[in-house]
Amino acid sequence: MKVRLDRIARIQAAMRERGWIAIVVLNHDDYRYLFGTDRAQPRALIPFQGPAELIAFTGEEPELRASLAAGEVRVFGSVGGQIHDVVGRLRELSAAAPASWAQDGRFKVGLQMWFATPAFLVDLFRQVNPEVEVVSSDPVMDPLRMIKDAEELASMTEAQRIAGVGMARARELLRPGVTAHEVATEATYAMMRAGAGGTSTPIYVNFGVETCMLHGRISPAPLERGQLVLVDLTPQIDGYCANLARSFVVGEPDARQAELIATYREIVAAVQAEMRPGVTTAQLDERAHAVCVAHGFGDYHVYGIGHGIGLRFEEPPAPTIIPPHRSLPLQEGMTVTIGHTVLAIPGFGGVRFEDVYRVGAAGPEILVDYPIEPVVSA
Repeated sequence: MKVRLDRIARIQAAMRERGWIAIVVLNHDDYRYLFGTDRAQPRALIPFQGPAELIAFTGEEPELRASLAAGEVRVFGSVGGQIHDVVGRLRELSAAAPASWAQDGRFKVGLQMWFATPAFLVDLFRQVNPEVEVVSSDPVMDPLRMIKDAEELASMTEAQRIAGVGMARARELLRPGVTAHEVATEATYAMMRAGAGGTSTPIYVNFGVETCMLHGRISPAPLERGQLVLVDLTPQIDGYCANLARSFVVGEPDARQAELIATYREIVAAVQAEMRPGVTTAQLDERAHAVCVAHGFGDYHVYGIGHGIGLRFEEPPAPTIIPPHRSLPLQEGMTVTIGHTVLAIPGFGGVRFEDVYRVGAAGPEILVDYPIEPVVSA
């Protein structure tokens, strides 16, 4: 365990500015960000002042106390005991906080509300803590987590390198008759052998018309000569996510396929040229749209060419999920993808090429420059 006291101090300062008494951590990504490790059920409490507090089962106490130089370990022998302790601790913090922080007699407590936070857990937390107001922790956590330090970039770069290992294995398997299940299995095995700690999303391998899918699956029918193929891989290292997508054609592309491929290559180049601090994802999408229009594909353009990535597969800016993020300016040090949305002709197929970049002062810095080689001999 590597407790990040610097990050905790910045979080506490931001909480005090907003008049929050605590952030309760229930998610793997926040837990890893603050404590450098993960647990099957990550639980912690960051008070507005004082050391962080880990919440753990009694059998875990010795291990945690040995690795926690500064902080508290609140142990429980049952779920009921855990809930009781958290409720009591929030009451203590409410009593210690400035009265001016309370609104209508209630103090604010932050929780992450994203993909990995079950709605029932948020609802249960509200039920057992009626004396506090539960709010999204995003305004405090997101500004800190969007900017990656050198250690984070190293993990993301390694994850992206491993994605390339999986993609190379997938590509060499592409031949008429192969199943998407076989390709996905072998790509996953190659990435796990290379050191991946799992994947942040189910990977997908789409054949033929199923390459039109915005979010794919494992195609059920075997691959046929001349079909488009789309492979999307998302391995993780130390919890940090990669995202590598490539499109292929088994055999020589026909004119329509070749035009889709050429257009997407041009989209990537145009967005790369535009990406820099201060630019919004809406502006990047406009560049992508202009390329699509120039090639006669304007009706098929989907907004959302890129998104933030880090300890979550998709984090701010996340314009396809949260429309206001389209106006969020990029900052130096952010990590974002280019190539998130598919350029697809319904009933025919689609392509995309996705990579991860750091937003640099002078422009995008690709983490791993994996080749775009769409034609597979068969």
